[in-house]
Amino acid sequence: MADLSIADVDGDGNPYPEEKIEDSKISIGETLTKMNFDVKDNLKDAFEFYSYKTEEIILKDTLGSTVSSIEEIFPDSYFSVLQELVKISDYNKIAELYGLTQYELEDNEYVVLCNYDSMVNIRNEALKAGATITIDDYKYTPKFDHCEDGFITMSSEKMNMGIIIVPDNAVSKAMKNRSYLIANYNATNKVDKQKIEDKILDLHSSSYAQNSGLYINTKIAINDRSIGMAAMAVFLGIYLGIVFLISSAAILALKELSECSDNIKRYSILRRLGADERMINKSIFKQIGVFFAFPLILAVIHSIFGIQVSNLMLQTFRKANILPSIIMTAGFLIVIYGGYFIITYLCCKNIIKED
Repeated sequence: MADLSIADVDGDGNPYPEEKIEDSKISIGETLTKMNFDVKDNLKDAFEFYSYKTEEIILKDTLGSTVSSIEEIFPDSYFSVLQELVKISDYNKIAELYGLTQYELEDNEYVVLCNYDSMVNIRNEALKAGATITIDDYKYTPKFDHCEDGFITMSSEKMNMGIIIVPDNAVSKAMKNRSYLIANYNATNKVDKQKIEDKILDLHSSSYAQNSGLYINTKIAINDRSIGMAAMAVFLGIYLGIVFLISSAAILALKELSECSDNIKRYSILRRLGADERMINKSIFKQIGVFFAFPLILAVIHSIFGIQVSNLMLQTFRKANILPSIIMTAGFLIVIYGGYFIITYLCCKNIIKED
């Protein structure tokens, strides 16, 4: 995975202040130099490229006949968004830096990269139907009947709504939309990489920064954000989980102990009727077991649905194997909840024990 991705968001055809016009005419590397950042000393494997847009390719054009089935769900403006195009040769160089799959295209083929779940489903329907796109009166057909998982800028979230990879000769300079730079840090250890990272993060303080529109993402920053969010979620989950778990178990225990105290005379009557201690203890165990089991069963049912929803949310950020966490949480639950159950049983048994 590359260490750095930069997008010049002022080069996307949108209006921007007069002072940024000159900056839009130079490369990202030159912009970094004007910010007193030495590209040659700090970066390696640097690759700059452009994405392209044309009024011939809006979202509606990429959906083919399937657009009629979703037109009522989304507003018209949603379907008129210009689609971002990337040359196959440029993307393969990007893919090499990111460690992603590289592709080969015939002169009349295209590939759609998309990883935003709801959009993937919509685009897959169109690709299965063989939706064609037309650029300069030349038709292109999909290479695959599904979206490929990919991106051109790093992100902690899976938010790529769709990028179309086309043959190099499908686009022209007049279609240039936005420039990008992908690179690795010119360092071999964490300490040196962090030094370069700090320089990158300080770019916004440069006097020239106000003239540029660079949107910067780094692998270190993305990992730090992901870890920070995960740590916060884990802390809140553990804190609230422990509080509610202990509170629930304590309430159940107190309820059972109170009932046992009220039923001492009834157990004495059972003894006089011939019930021995083993039968009584077994009865208490089953009673407390049922009492503790019902809330646990309800919690497990809620957890099954909750885990499914949480897993979908986690997939937005990155693929994650949550099985170890589930096993650890289940073990923690058994220790605390099971501990309260055993203590409650032993206390109840002592309360009704015949002197």
